[in-house]
Amino acid sequence: MFLLMAGAFAAICAKLVMIQGVHSAQYLASGGSEWEQTVTLPAERGAILDRNGYELAMSVPQTTIYADPRQVQDPLAEANALAPILGLSVTTLQDDMTEDAGFVYLARTVDDVTAARVAKLNLAGVYSLQEPKRFYPAGQLAQPLLGSVGTDGNGLGALEYKYNSILAGTPGKSIEEIDPQGNPLPGGLQQYKAPVAGQDLVLSIDEPLQYEAEQALAQAVVAANAHGGIALLMDSKTGEILAAAQLTMPGPGSTQPPAVPVAIPPPPGSATKDQVQPVEAASASAFTQVYEPGSVNKLVTISAALQTGVIKPSDVFSIPNSYSVSGTVFHDAESHPTEHWTVTDILANSSNIGTIQIAQRLGKTNLLNYINDFGLGSVTDVQFPGESAGILPSYWSGTSIADVPIGQGIAVTAIQMLAAYNTIANGGVYVPPRLVDATIDGQGREHSLPMAPTHRVVSKAVAAEMTTMLDEVVRVGTGTAANLDPYTVAGKTGTGLVPSLTGGYQAGHYVASFAGFVPAEDPQITGMVVVDNTPDYGAAASAPTFATIARDALQEFNIPPMPKEPPAPGVPLATPESATGAGEIAGSPLPGLATPPSIAPKAPSTTTLPVAAFTTTTTVPTPVDPSTVPPTTTAVPPTTTGARSRSSPTTG
Repeated sequence: MFLLMAGAFAAICAKLVMIQGVHSAQYLASGGSEWEQTVTLPAERGAILDRNGYELAMSVPQTTIYADPRQVQDPLAEANALAPILGLSVTTLQDDMTEDAGFVYLARTVDDVTAARVAKLNLAGVYSLQEPKRFYPAGQLAQPLLGSVGTDGNGLGALEYKYNSILAGTPGKSIEEIDPQGNPLPGGLQQYKAPVAGQDLVLSIDEPLQYEAEQALAQAVVAANAHGGIALLMDSKTGEILAAAQLTMPGPGSTQPPAVPVAIPPPPGSATKDQVQPVEAASASAFTQVYEPGSVNKLVTISAALQTGVIKPSDVFSIPNSYSVSGTVFHDAESHPTEHWTVTDILANSSNIGTIQIAQRLGKTNLLNYINDFGLGSVTDVQFPGESAGILPSYWSGTSIADVPIGQGIAVTAIQMLAAYNTIANGGVYVPPRLVDATIDGQGREHSLPMAPTHRVVSKAVAAEMTTMLDEVVRVGTGTAANLDPYTVAGKTGTGLVPSLTGGYQAGHYVASFAGFVPAEDPQITGMVVVDNTPDYGAAASAPTFATIARDALQEFNIPPMPKEPPAPGVPLATPESATGAGEIAGSPLPGLATPPSIAPKAPSTTTLPVAAFTTTTTVPTPVDPSTVPPTTTAVPPTTTGARSRSSPTTG
């Protein structure tokens, strides 16, 4: 008997050791779930600000309605009372209020009127708490960049997703002891841990410029009968992205509101009707969408050839009407007799044949090296969620040395091409694009994000030569619609092709673009406009849109025009005769996209004056861009109102 009792006592002691010692935490947790109630207190999400401190995204406390099913006395009656107020079904509410739990959400972040109506009912077991809700004070403005936030407070895309850990903060919690009916125990344990608000994010975006860029882009998309478009503005010196507009035309049955309503005058004699308006793109297409750049890529080819010394700006090339590479015949935009053009003339005319001859001197290895140095084929330092690295040729065929230099057979993002042009604007130094400038902590202290390292691509002398030649493109070449006299604009038009889902390219569908910087003497603003899937060319659709948004930036930042500088040493200028030697047909900007009025300085004698009021000038006729189309593709001439018909641009 003694031994039996001793054994039983030992077993009891061992069990007590296991319960009180080894497994104590497990049993305390199980017991605590019966008498403790924990409520998570969400942290206030940090704001997203523009460079001037304007709030692009912010969180405001809103009332959330919840229930403790253990305290609900009549679930059906309470569900009937709440349903018309919360806009939910009686069945859903009844199911929620009969769950085996101590906390159930009924409605998240309702408005103040709804919260007051619920409180007035004074229902048993129904309570409220404050929870932050995300608001975008500027509406849809820059939505592809900002992204959105889910009901759980986490970022769902774009910058809200990328910087979620910085913006979200740390949730708090409230713990109290309750009786079996869910009532607080008098004198029971109560713990409270306050939430820690997230940090604010400061972008390089300028809100007024963002609106103006979206407005100008919407105008261009409608006028060009396009599927969508991109407009980018960058601070030339720092690489900061000042505006990134990304619009698309809505699909059938879409209820998405217009991004920026615009009005385009209808063609003369046509019946007026409501215009379909562009909406915000589903993603930040400047980073995530690739396209074949067309003639804007000639900047890379010619810069590389100058840097390696295989050409000089004054070299004269014999440009025939057609040119064969590996059995494929290439053409310029228009039929022409054999011309003798300098490198400046080749760029001003956007000659495919001249650029191909330059690329043949440059060679495959040098061309690909400089494509990489200019940032094509790699994601930028922005590392935007879903950003594409672009597409470089995976197979180098006999015609690749002709296709790639003129912007076909290669795909880029708009932000990559913007950075490439900004390299020339910075004297040959690649400055990585920058979208986020700083964070602001809970004490209001601003912490600047480090600048990404730069690298030299071409020499300062080559950059100066390219700038002079790009000036000529806008002065007498294909980009005259981008003129902003008295400012000197350096830039290039481009017209790429739209791939077909069945192979090859879509006849009569183009990606019209313009990239450039201003003032050319000391660049401050670099811009890029891409109008996607349009029957029109960069000269008619994108060049005047660039001029519009660049004009707005010059005015907002009070950037004065610079004294005119002579051409870079050894660079011949283009002449009106050579600029039309390929038989290019001068065409005006599309209706509604007239060249912006000139910006007249208040007093020419000073260099510190802000941009003055605009005065109306005559629209400059714009030669269309000699972009590239495969020779086997029969392209439909663009449907530009007021412009004469022209033959299709052709390439291999």
